[in-house]
Amino acid sequence: MSAPTIGYIKLANTLSIVSKKQVTGKLSVAHGNQEWQLYFLFGHLLYASGGLHPTRRWYRAVKKHCPNFKFEVNQLTNSQLWEYKLLQTAISDNQITLSEAKAILRTIAEEVFFAIINQPGLTRRWHPQKHSTSHTTLSLLLSRREIKEVLASAKILSKSLQNEGLSHIDPDVVPIVKNKDKLLNQEKSESVLKINKLLNGKRTIWDITLEMKISLQAVTRNLYSFKKLGLIDLIKVEDWLPPSEKFHLPAIEKSVKKVKIACIDDSYSTGLLLDKIIKPLGYEILHIQDPIKGLAVLEECQPDLIFLDLIMPKVSGYTICEFLRKTTTFQDIPIVFFSTQDSIIDRTRARIVGADDYLFKSYDPEKILEVVEKYVNPKRSINQSKSTLEEAYNLSFIAVGS
Repeated sequence: MSAPTIGYIKLANTLSIVSKKQVTGKLSVAHGNQEWQLYFLFGHLLYASGGLHPTRRWYRAVKKHCPNFKFEVNQLTNSQLWEYKLLQTAISDNQITLSEAKAILRTIAEEVFFAIINQPGLTRRWHPQKHSTSHTTLSLLLSRREIKEVLASAKILSKSLQNEGLSHIDPDVVPIVKNKDKLLNQEKSESVLKINKLLNGKRTIWDITLEMKISLQAVTRNLYSFKKLGLIDLIKVEDWLPPSEKFHLPAIEKSVKKVKIACIDDSYSTGLLLDKIIKPLGYEILHIQDPIKGLAVLEECQPDLIFLDLIMPKVSGYTICEFLRKTTTFQDIPIVFFSTQDSIIDRTRARIVGADDYLFKSYDPEKILEVVEKYVNPKRSINQSKSTLEEAYNLSFIAVGS
């Protein structure tokens, strides 16, 4: 029996029990470090949340069913179920209809159910809670029949991907282009050209599916074929900030000294990684993929810190580091090797050619942050930096393809 089938049976049985007992509270479903929350009122589904991208998911569902829906940030709080409460307010203010709100809730629930049933093992825990019983709340509830319909839809979607051998592709990942020219020369079809425009390193597969208005299977099938040809990478990214937190982000950014950090690495994904981690904290990032041609740009930029890859096609990081140390401009600028190689020999040679530090490419945001703060902002405490990082983004930016 496949993992999605087992996951479906477990979730279906749990939902059936909750519905029959007509209980009110929260069902927490977890796998590894991921957790989803299903909120119930008298056995009916109130709201589904959690997983990797609850905020992205909410925006996506709203855009699908109510593209013209606008809201004020001051309407929001950081309290539990802010998304649901925002929908209630929108209904009360006649910004959206009850049917539109229910469509949003169904779409969100389907994505959450899809994510849950595709996990190989699940733990479940029930938390009794009280919820509002206002007329609007009661009208928005998904009944037992509707829950079954949404779960069945998620199962069909999961099964179709499994039948095509695509179940290992997580729709929450973001495709990034490795070779644009080769991608466009591969096939001149309208769908490929449209997909290429959407591959900007910001949209997940779910997002691309919405933009293209075609099935998740079709988008995943195309992207997987590009991945096998080495035309794209698939990476995991952090969720968007909830609107209320995003409103306060400028104050966070201003509290950090603006410094310039250069990344010399032929890999596009490495530059994107550092950009996602460091830029929200107020640092400027310069990514140089061609170390020879980029030296002039590097001298003009005059960075405060340089991340340097060890293995590159045209020249090694050792050679670049040694050259920079012989140049007056870069004699005192911290240089940190950022490499997938991590032997004692590598670290020793790095010191010999003048590097200040050596960081293994584990893609751990906290380790990267610690190195940055060590060399560009030593007076700023690491705990303060981590706190700012957590406020800015809940980072889990990990490359999943080579």
